Amino acid sequence: MFCRVAAKELSALAPHLAKANVRLIGIGLEELGVEEFMQGKFFDGELYIDTDKKSFKDLNFKRLGFLNMVPALIAKVARDAVRKGKAWKVGGDMKGDGFQNGGLLVVAPKGEKVLFEFKQNNPADHAENSDILQVSV
Repeated sequence: MFCRVAAKELSALAPHLAKANVRLIGIGLEELGVEEFMQGKFFDGELYIDTDKKSFKDLNFKRLGFLNMVPALIAKVARDAVRKGKAWKVGGDMKGDGFQNGGLLVVAPKGEKVLFEFKQNNPADHAENSDILQVSV
């Protein structure tokens, strides 16, 4: 559910980003659930799958262990995301690798430099749309 909520919030920016000629690209870490994710229209951008998680490792995105997953799931940010997910009826399942956190990068044209970077500390964390808009449009 956390990925779906974050993807839906980020996708709300798609029209603004498109006007500014900014591409919205998501990188998933496995094939499991991709078809359902795309059919549910949770993400309005291009989606690529990185099954060996090389990009996650290269970007130093945190991977949780079992002991830090339990407190992460009961944290306020997680409870808030679950409430939002239920209100939006995005559903979700606990299949797949829920231990790998991700993040968000806003990169200048031609990959010249990173304009904004966000790394999750909690599986329910995500960058604020207002912060993304400040650097991308």
